[in-house]
Amino acid sequence: MIKEYEGGSTTSEGDWPFMAYLFQRGNGQLNGFICGGSLISNQWVLTAAHCIQSITPRLYGVVLGEHTRSVMSANEQVFNVSKIVRHPNFNVGSDFGKYLNDIALIKLSRPAAISQYVNVANLAEPANCTDSQPSFPSDAGNYSDTLKQLSSLYYPQSFCNLFTVTYSSQYGGRSVQNCEKRICAGLPGRHGQDSCEGDSGGPLVCRHSDNQYYVHGILSYGTTICGQGLPAVFTNVAEMRTWITTNMTP
Repeated sequence: MIKEYEGGSTTSEGDWPFMAYLFQRGNGQLNGFICGGSLISNQWVLTAAHCIQSITPRLYGVVLGEHTRSVMSANEQVFNVSKIVRHPNFNVGSDFGKYLNDIALIKLSRPAAISQYVNVANLAEPANCTDSQPSFPSDAGNYSDTLKQLSSLYYPQSFCNLFTVTYSSQYGGRSVQNCEKRICAGLPGRHGQDSCEGDSGGPLVCRHSDNQYYVHGILSYGTTICGQGLPAVFTNVAEMRTWITTNMTP
């Protein structure tokens, strides 16, 4: 989540109806928050693999329609989890350190009721983003009580490589190499506006020529200390479409 001092603007309820709120059931809905996600069908949520420390479904819960954590709204829908699919090549050898294949799917215990406040996200196809200013909706997090958003720049992979190699220590040594299924977005040089702790699993969305927003990225990681004016790294959804659709089993 974006911390209060990390900038971004507060959203209105229903602005990003596909946003999901993932929590650990043992700590409760309010205090157990761990990551964000995107509703991509009426029963499946897309998130980051590193958010899922155990693939035991009963350990997790999901809230859709969440806007203000401290307020229980009639627009919220709370779910148990019936299945978790984490990319099999994520936590293998050095991949965990590099956060390669940082993607996972969560199946809800029942279909979501689609409404103004809960709806399904579009997923990007392998194509160029048509708008250079995607919006990054950030979930509620530990430091911001309400859902926040940040408009950011979408960087080609060569720039993603340049930033993460040049500032390797700030990224914990997790550099992005060319041809990897990852992208970068952010506001380089703009200190204090950044993705931060708790934002993981949340979407990077981009408005296409049809005036609809599409999920292009899943937030994987950023700099070890947020707000340094460097872009965050996202799993490239367009290049993971086959894996996603293959694993959304009945």
